[in-house]
Amino acid sequence: MPMKHPKTRLRNGAAWVVLALILCQFVPLDRFNQKPAPVTAIPDNVRGVLEAHCFQCHSEQTDWPKTAYFAPLSWYVTGKVKEARKALNFSNYDALSDTARQQLRNEVAGFIGSTDLSSHGRIPGFPKIMMTEPERKTLIEWSRNNNR
Repeated sequence: MPMKHPKTRLRNGAAWVVLALILCQFVPLDRFNQKPAPVTAIPDNVRGVLEAHCFQCHSEQTDWPKTAYFAPLSWYVTGKVKEARKALNFSNYDALSDTARQQLRNEVAGFIGSTDLSSHGRIPGFPKIMMTEPERKTLIEWSRNNNR
């Protein structure tokens, strides 16, 4: 049996890798957003900060980046967003009990108080979190408020 030339084997291997990457694109992923009810229990100024920095991953209002459409990276991106929504989902805020709302606000305060918020949940394709001090202050004050 004649031995194949190393370049031929390399080309065959590369062709199989390319074929596998093409086939990966057809794996269905859940990149859909459920139609969320408007979040009315969060004050407008707080909701503005949350929408600017948190809603991309922690709500049903995700604007999916290009990285969510090219496998195998898309598997990672959609998985991380799914994890983020499971951990904390602002789309469900109005339906939460007062105790659950306070717990959510406490979690927000913990993240906001961290020194390197920009590394929190860094997902390829989503913008880096660059929160200003006034925005941090708004969220911390809201998180300490027991009325809303």
